[in-house]
Amino acid sequence: MKKLLAIIAILGAGMFVLAACNSEPEAVEPRAVYEIARLYIDGESVNIAETAYANSRLTFIGEESGGNVIIRLGEAELQASINPSREHPSFEQGYWHHHLYAGATAAGSPRINFVSAFPELGIDDNPEATDNTQSAYQRGNLHYVIDMGEFRLRFTIDEAVHDLFFTIQ
Repeated sequence: MKKLLAIIAILGAGMFVLAACNSEPEAVEPRAVYEIARLYIDGESVNIAETAYANSRLTFIGEESGGNVIIRLGEAELQASINPSREHPSFEQGYWHHHLYAGATAAGSPRINFVSAFPELGIDDNPEATDNTQSAYQRGNLHYVIDMGEFRLRFTIDEAVHDLFFTIQ
């Protein structure tokens, strides 16, 4: 009887694998798409078309907390898991900080790193930011500017602060 149950379990698992392999992937609908609207380098407005940031966008998929964002800068893309909390002090301060995780969004999980994700941009490194569970490790920040209803992506290149502002499509 045990052998028969083991054979049935193996056949059932095999049929499940075959069914999963033959099923069509489901289309994922974005929750929101934000496109680059403005660029400032050290506070000075810059023509986006003349930079590597043309066609940049943020695509949010899934839940606000626990979902994902696809960050496209020029032609390069990065996927990050997010878990922003409206309880975070940054929400009340008006610049709602979004932690960008390389996988799971649990506290202490590894963060993405803009330096390694977008090497072609030459984002400044911070050799002291070695703890990949901390925001500083990201070498950049994503904030939702509450009063403006826009996202701001900020990082530093050649000691100049790059502020990319994204508005909803």
